[in-house]
Amino acid sequence: MSERRFGALTGRAPGAQDATFLAALYLATRPDLGALPVPRSVIEGIARHQQQLQTEDYARRYPAAETWLLVDGARGIGKVVLDWTSDTLRVVDLAVAHEARRRGVARTVLLALQHDCHGQRTIALRVRAENAAARALYAACGFAVKQGDGTTLELRWG
Repeated sequence: MSERRFGALTGRAPGAQDATFLAALYLATRPDLGALPVPRSVIEGIARHQQQLQTEDYARRYPAAETWLLVDGARGIGKVVLDWTSDTLRVVDLAVAHEARRRGVARTVLLALQHDCHGQRTIALRVRAENAAARALYAACGFAVKQGDGTTLELRWG
C-alpha cells in the first residue's frame, strides 16, 4: 500500500512528515471549532485531540481501512479513507484542503472509485446534512440518500 491512482490523482500512504498537513486539513473540516471564542492555540489543541479520537475511532470501526494522502506532485491536497471489507465500499472520510477545493479533487476520487466498483460493489458514505456543497457533488455523481438522522445522511451509489 504505497501508492494508488484515483483517476488523474495520486494517493500515497501518509507518513510522519504529513502530520502538519493532516492536522491543518482536519481543522479545515471543522468550521465549528474556528467559531469558538477562544485563542487560536486553544482551538488547535482541541482539534489535535479530536483528530486523534477520530483516528482511533476509524481504527476501531474499520480496522482494515486504507488511508490515502491525495497529492499534487509532492504537495498534499486531501485525504481519503476507504474500507473495502464488505460488498459495499465505505468511503469513511474524504477531505480536500481549502486551497484545492472546487477544483474537482473529490469528484475525481469518487469517479475513480465508481469505475473500480462498477457492477461489483455499492459505495456508501455519510455527509453532514448542512454540507450543501458536498451533497450537491454526491448527487451529481449519482449518490442517493438512503437514510438520515437529521445531522448526517447516509448516501449510496450502485
